[in-house]
Amino acid sequence: MDMSDQEENIYKTKTRLLSKEEIQNYQFRICYEDTDAGGVVYHAKYLGIAERARTECIRRLGGTLAELYKEYGQILVVRQMEIQYRKPLFLDDMVNVKTSLITALGASCWLSQVFSREGEIVTEIKLQLVCLKKGDYMPTPFPRHWQKMFDALTEVGA
Repeated sequence: MDMSDQEENIYKTKTRLLSKEEIQNYQFRICYEDTDAGGVVYHAKYLGIAERARTECIRRLGGTLAELYKEYGQILVVRQMEIQYRKPLFLDDMVNVKTSLITALGASCWLSQVFSREGEIVTEIKLQLVCLKKGDYMPTPFPRHWQKMFDALTEVGA
């Protein structure tokens, strides 16, 4: 994606200009419903938090999953995922989830989602999203502007 120096770190959304950092990072406070009896975040809850972070990231880039479905007849599904839990999260922790593009090709892309608490990495997720056509659920390329949106998530030097 060709961008001037000014555009490199700022992307226009439907509401205002956001920096790349604002687009990629999602803040989330751990609530009681996210924890087990010991006050530790239950392992499956990380998937829901990651989903919210991805959805918000797409919205901040100017797209929505509803738009993908209604206008293009396409859906996104998780094909595969790898999770590395380094340290637990606890009730009332403020967590940041940074979403970055690893690679994109045709109908799929690989994303990295890094959970951190006070700057310390606590969990890392790598996942493959696949774009499917509704009805036959066969892989189909992302719409062109969605490809550009995902390109905006590429990490420098990645």
